[in-house]
Amino acid sequence: MRFVALRDPTDSWTVFDTANEGPAEFGGRVLIGLTSHDALRLAAAANDEAGCRKINVPASRQRQ
Repeated sequence: MRFVALRDPTDSWTVFDTANEGPAEFGGRVLIGLTSHDALRLAAAANDEAGCRKINVPASRQRQ
């Protein structure tokens, strides 16, 4: 997957772009400080747009 939802040290979520090795951007907004729901939804949408089929969220990052 190109885009993954990651829980950060402040307990918020980031959509990480594995191709650019940094936070993803959408509509001029850097996708950090999100809820888990928003991060998962945005990562899925970004992967759909990029031609990927499912979200890859590491098990250690799935706690909400």
